[in-house]
Amino acid sequence: MIRSSIYLLAFSIFLFSCETDDVVVPGGEDGPTVSLSSNQINISENAGVATVTATLSASHSVNVVVNLDFSGSASQSDYAESASSITIQAGAITGSMTITAIQDDLEEGNETVLVGIGTVQNGSSNGFQQLSFTIEDDDVAQVAQLILNEILYDPSNNALDGDANNDGVYNQADDEFLEFVNLSSLDLDVSGYKIFDDTGYAANIPNHIIPDGTIVAAGKALLIFGGGTPTGSFGGAIVQTSTSGDFNLNNAGDIVYVVDPTGSVLITFDIEPLSNNPNESYTRNPDLTGDFAQHASVVAGVLFSPGTKTDGTAF
Repeated sequence: MIRSSIYLLAFSIFLFSCETDDVVVPGGEDGPTVSLSSNQINISENAGVATVTATLSASHSVNVVVNLDFSGSASQSDYAESASSITIQAGAITGSMTITAIQDDLEEGNETVLVGIGTVQNGSSNGFQQLSFTIEDDDVAQVAQLILNEILYDPSNNALDGDANNDGVYNQADDEFLEFVNLSSLDLDVSGYKIFDDTGYAANIPNHIIPDGTIVAAGKALLIFGGGTPTGSFGGAIVQTSTSGDFNLNNAGDIVYVVDPTGSVLITFDIEPLSNNPNESYTRNPDLTGDFAQHASVVAGVLFSPGTKTDGTAF
């Protein structure tokens, strides 16, 4: 009887040991993926600050530590990072750190800082992740930068799903919009800039001429609808409607041109590769720095975000 009890105890310990070996410990390769984003990509040499945010695909039961790599033409004397890694606390989705430019009197021209993901503890990188920041040298003349961040050329015609200008009426031409953002740390005078579609550019007939006195503040947005009566704050963006009353953007393929008063083409956007009748906008993902993606693939169920970031917050 004693010998049988000993055998039973040994067998129970063996089973317990086997079960323990099969338990998955939270973290490691089974953890969530991490993506990097930033609130801006151009910062002034005079103590400009950019915030780098790491975002998880899902919260985790343990801390996720994102170790960062720094490179680029800027040296360590040109900027300071608040940390060399980002810790996302257990149960949270995001964590952040900052990059602050350091002032000097050298005429170095603009310099870049590259921030990428090195290693991730308790998770993995969502593919190759690297952000590029420009430190704008205030000892030399600067040129402000304007980008197209979101475009709606095919509003949904399902009831008011396509009412992007929020005037209570769906109208294909009126609800089309272009959203621009001034990436620079300098204010940008866009008076007299012209916007064309492909047909208008060929005929030199602009679809919109930006009115005199239009100044887009550093980091802020300019939002232009095809028409109608835009209603709402749109994140505090400058809001205009097309001076021609119609952008005339073709869902089956078109090109948008932005031309400055000297005739130089500053922005071109080819609709053709994205002509799949999306019934929603195309937006950069992440905002400002990413490639264009259909809006609802970035924020489920949301078809557009005119004047704001994809999450509805202001620029």
